[in-house]
Order: sequence, then structure tokens, then C-alpha cells
Amino acid sequence: MSAAAARVLPDGIDVPFADVAAALTHRTQGDGAPLRAWWATVVVIGQDDRLQEAAAALRALGGHATVRGILISVGTETRPVPRLAGDLVAVAGLDPAFVNNVVAALRLSSLPTLVWWRGGEPDMLRALARLADRVVIEGDPPAVWPLAARLFEEAGFSDLRWTRLTRWRTLMASFFDIPEVRQAAPSFARIRVAGADGVAAELFAHWLAGSLGRPDIPFEFVAGARGAFIEEIRFGDHDQALTLRLAASGSCVLTSAVVRGHRGATRTVSLGDRSLAALVTEELRVRSRDRAFEAAVHAYLGRA
Repeated sequence: MSAAAARVLPDGIDVPFADVAAALTHRTQGDGAPLRAWWATVVVIGQDDRLQEAAAALRALGGHATVRGILISVGTETRPVPRLAGDLVAVAGLDPAFVNNVVAALRLSSLPTLVWWRGGEPDMLRALARLADRVVIEGDPPAVWPLAARLFEEAGFSDLRWTRLTRWRTLMASFFDIPEVRQAAPSFARIRVAGADGVAAELFAHWLAGSLGRPDIPFEFVAGARGAFIEEIRFGDHDQALTLRLAASGSCVLTSAVVRGHRGATRTVSLGDRSLAALVTEELRVRSRDRAFEAAVHAYLGRA
């Protein structure tokens, strides 16, 4: 028995590798309810402690999606004993040379494969991208993004930072439905973002500047006072601005557009479910390349 695999799936059972595929195919729900069809295979790569969190997130997908989860940590084992629990299988300490063989053997070849990268040797991404329809990165951008950018033609890529920015990007884009905002925007001179994640802030700034065809808009990041992912985004000049501000509750965003000729009003909009399970579900719904993300990453790397 692998102690690491047992920590990832404590309620699972050890199964010889040759029997894993059959065991997954003949899974049962256990409560008599009909089994739901699979949506995709989700391959999670990361250290053992990060696999535990990922396993909990995949189980929490609930009624949103049913996925076959393959959770892999790397090490020196050439014949680790897999551990199976429901639709999840954990393979701990696997020699990197065998990762692709395990993924190819256990994935649902007729359905999309999403690789959820939670850390590891970046060079493994190249081989995994050839087996994946999408790769979702969660890690250190300087270590992973340069390689990922060279693989954009091979698979769709995203990053959980980008996923967490979806509501913020949508709210900023909605300002431009206002004619007076579109008229005033060319004079807006600076993007300012406050929060805890400087990389996410810069990614947002590159997306906004690129969307407006103004890649050289000055950008300022300041550390937020509350430790939240993003706390405030302000795009404007001295007299006019579009502002998104995290509400005191931490679950909503206050939006405000102050431009000439427009009677500004503040709205309160829910951020929605920001759990890991919700973020992964959001990524599972994407089936094509995200050109906006790719452009923002290229811009980030160009300035790094």
C-alpha cells in the first residue's frame, strides 16, 4: 500500500494497475441512484498534499459534472500501486517517465481530457499537452508560463488566476455597453489594481489594454489592505473612472462608472461561487482555445 496514495484517497482501496480501468468502468453509485454520464477526464499533477485538496474539489463537483479523476504525484516509483475511490484514482510517487503511459491508459479517450497542473517539473507539460484538450495551470508563472506559451498551438491553455478573474473581466467589459464610457475611454490614462496577487493584477491589465488596442496603458499594482485576491480595479484619468471594488462582505463587487454625460450609479454584483470545484467546473465548460488569455500571457512575458 502507498501511504501517500492513502492520504490522497483515504476511503479508497488499492487495486493492481492492470485492473484499474475495468474497476473504473464498472463503478457503482452505492445508493441505488442512477449513474451519471462522464463529462471528461481530469488529470491532476502535483505534490501529495495538493492532490488531497484537488480530490476534494473533484468530489465537490456534485451535480455540475461527473469526471474521471486521475491524481498523480511524481517520484521514483516505476510500479506504484494505484488507489481507487469511486471515479478517482491516485497514483503516488510515479516516475515522470511513466506519467504519460498512465494517463493514456486511464483517460476516457472518447471524451475531453483536462490536465490540471498544480506543480511539478515544467518539462512534463510538453508531453501532457499532447494528450490533453485543455491544460489549466495553477502554479508559479515564471516557471511554467514560458513553456506553456510555446504549447498554445497544441492544446487550449488557461490558468486558475485567469478563471478567478472572469467575473472581474465581465464586469469591466459591461461598462463599455454605455455610450458615454466608450466615448470617454480613449482619454483614460492609467489602470490601477489593488489586491494580494500581483500576477493576476498584471494579467487583468494586459487583457484590458489589449482589448482596447492600447497595449502601453500605464499600469500600477498596490498591495491590498485585506489580503483578498483582487480588492479594487480603477481605470480612468483624473476626473473620470471605471471602478470595481470588493464589497466588505468579500462576496460581491461594487461597480461605478463616473464619466461626463453619464449619470453614474453604483451596482452591487455577486462574485458567485469561487471555490476550487466551481473554478474547475468553469474550465470544464470551455472547449476552445482562449485567445484573450494567450494574448495576456504573451504580453506579461514580454514585459517580464
